[in-house]
Amino acid sequence: MLKFFLVGFVCIGQGVEQECLRVASELNHSSYFECNDYFQMVQEDLSDLEGYITMNFTCVEAASLEDILYKQDT
Repeated sequence: MLKFFLVGFVCIGQGVEQECLRVASELNHSSYFECNDYFQMVQEDLSDLEGYITMNFTCVEAASLEDILYKQDT
């Protein structure tokens, strides 16, 4: 079963002082729309930090190892 995960970059600071980290959500979502809705919620929660933090995220489709292993056992 394929699932969607939120992956991307979070950058803190401005200009040459800006530092970025690659991050991924531990939550998996059953559809792209559910994943995108989750990102919109996170973005709204952090909207008061606009100018200090920038985010660039994408929902990517991936298989979960637990699902693959479980599927083989059945």
